[in-house]
Amino acid sequence: MKISGKQVETFIKKAFSENKGLKLLALVITLGLFIAVRAQEKVQRWVDVEVEVVYPKKGSGLVLTNKPINAVRVHIRGRRSIVNDIKNEASHLVKMDLSNRTRPGMSTFFFEPEMFNFDGVEVVDINPEAVSIRTEKLESRRLPIKIKTVGRLKEGTEFEKPPEVIPSSVIATGPASVIRSVTSLTTQEVGIDSIDLGPYSEEVPLIPIEGLEYTQDKFRVTFKVVQKRGQRMIAGLLIKNAADGEKAMQITPSEVAVSLTGPQLSLDRLDPSVISPMVTTDDVQLGKPGKHRVPIKIEGLPEDIEVKTIVPSFVELEILN
Repeated sequence: MKISGKQVETFIKKAFSENKGLKLLALVITLGLFIAVRAQEKVQRWVDVEVEVVYPKKGSGLVLTNKPINAVRVHIRGRRSIVNDIKNEASHLVKMDLSNRTRPGMSTFFFEPEMFNFDGVEVVDINPEAVSIRTEKLESRRLPIKIKTVGRLKEGTEFEKPPEVIPSSVIATGPASVIRSVTSLTTQEVGIDSIDLGPYSEEVPLIPIEGLEYTQDKFRVTFKVVQKRGQRMIAGLLIKNAADGEKAMQITPSEVAVSLTGPQLSLDRLDPSVISPMVTTDDVQLGKPGKHRVPIKIEGLPEDIEVKTIVPSFVELEILN
């Protein structure tokens, strides 16, 4: 029997227009059954779980010395609705309980399925399933403290004496392997480029060493900056006679050398022409010609420069008439 296009069109219109209420109800029921079936369907998902480490008890005398992991991945299987709820939660937590450790050394910690608080699902796999744990004995030791300075003092200055740190040592506590490998501790950097003359004092923390704790965390660094002192030898200085013109005299030798001490900058800038080696005739009887042994006196020096030695320190003064 041949069906015309008109008959097909009429059939389609009746299919969508007749018994609309029943057809809508059937559609709703179908969708509900589909959703219910999908919700009961079992699925598998990976879930990230944060690891909370419970460290060995303080009284155990042990410390964890390798870095624990931050998270594990857990493969779970269960009804889609439950798995999706677990997957959508903000965070999950599992405890790595090491509080019962009593002996130092290497050990292995295993993550067991029952440790995860996932109700209504099966834990299929854990990655990693186990981690290595290293514990060591805690030891204490008194260690000296060194000062770390950076830069250079201003030109012509120096430390009056080496910088000091107060206190000069501290008790450090940490893993035995670390404590036994450390011979001293160092302060953080103290810049000295812009330090002026005078005393200096500052509280400075230590450069931290991982795993160590200290009975004190800040230390006072003290020092005093002074002008750098030095020496300078100047030779060939012509001796002058303080009583020149009163009597005819001859000085032998006629020149001396002087060794001077004082601030290095002042010594470097000193012009030798201002230095006057002098002999005086205060203790010499000028009325009698003859030879006399007289001391040398240095004049013309700045106040901050001192005479260390004069060579020779005495000369022969001969009165000629």
